[in-house]
Amino acid sequence: MKNKITRIAAILLSLAMMVGIMSGCSLSGGKGEKTSNGNKVLFSYDGTDVTLKKAWIYAKMTAAQYESYYSSYFGENFWTMDMGTDDEGNAITFEDYVKEQVITQIKQIIVLNNKAEEVKCSLSDDDKKQCEEYAKAFAEDESGKAILAECGATEEDMQEIYEENALASKVQEYMIKETNTEVSDDEARKTTISRVVFATTKTDDDGNTVDMTDDEKAQVLATAQKAQEELKGGKSIADIAKEQEYTNTDETFAAGESEEGEAFEKLLAGMKDGDITQEVQECENGYVIAQLTAYTDADATAENKESIIAERQQEKFTEVYDEWTKDLEAEWSYKEDVDQDLWAELVLHAEDSTATEAAEETAPAEEATTEAPAEATTAAE
Repeated sequence: MKNKITRIAAILLSLAMMVGIMSGCSLSGGKGEKTSNGNKVLFSYDGTDVTLKKAWIYAKMTAAQYESYYSSYFGENFWTMDMGTDDEGNAITFEDYVKEQVITQIKQIIVLNNKAEEVKCSLSDDDKKQCEEYAKAFAEDESGKAILAECGATEEDMQEIYEENALASKVQEYMIKETNTEVSDDEARKTTISRVVFATTKTDDDGNTVDMTDDEKAQVLATAQKAQEELKGGKSIADIAKEQEYTNTDETFAAGESEEGEAFEKLLAGMKDGDITQEVQECENGYVIAQLTAYTDADATAENKESIIAERQQEKFTEVYDEWTKDLEAEWSYKEDVDQDLWAELVLHAEDSTATEAAEETAPAEEATTEAPAEATTAAE
């Protein structure tokens, strides 16, 4: 669970997210609902002061996004989930983790904005006009208005946030422009099969998965061989699976990812689309019979190419960003450099809070910027 949360929680709070107007969002109640210290400096980074109200806006919008997603998976109290401990051994909740990630995201935006002139990136008049329109829409939206009122921020503050995100996006594009985007079918290939696995493991009385005895495995093999003959005789994988009460028939995987193991993948490489296995194959899960749907699944392979390119872009971004911030990060401490007392005024959950409704984006939001990889401006985890 923690790994899944970490991956999603680290996604960039980009302009694409920022332009989403939080229609119908239920903001946190109780403590943290309002601050009179919005203009106080929360932290400074790369020569730039960040006020509590700016961090407050970023955090509240992030919280609305997370609540719309996580509450359906983990319930309304996901903010208090255990995320391990910090370097000092103190327990960290999901709320603690997200608040630190928000600071990391703001730091990244600062660095990219400070590098903009050096790499010859700037906002056009049209860019600024769009940001002005988005800020106005946010300030007029019921939930947006509430967020600004909580921390004493204005429409002008919101326009500044949109502009710094838009500029950061342009710098991000510069950072990853030399990424190799050529990906071959062999590298990105995703294969799709339909199969039935006859497992040779079982669950013991204590709920543990254990291997079957040799006699039990022999019986499983006999069942698989009978099914194999039926498959060769024209019976479908779907019908065999139904008889065996096997539901997960389809599998799409890249090289080295098949649940049935490397030897099974090599067998498929010598088959044609539509072919069936001629013999029962022993696999890592037991015994398998299968039909090759598509050795190179066109749609899945195309999606994998995009994923590979995004990973390369992330690596390139991290390489450049880490070089830019090497000296800054050597002296940085979240615990010491962020005013923790001031930051504690923001609470992303309340004891009686209910899950927020799904965050909806405004129509013009999709036009705000050219998107780079989803995690391109996220610090390396």
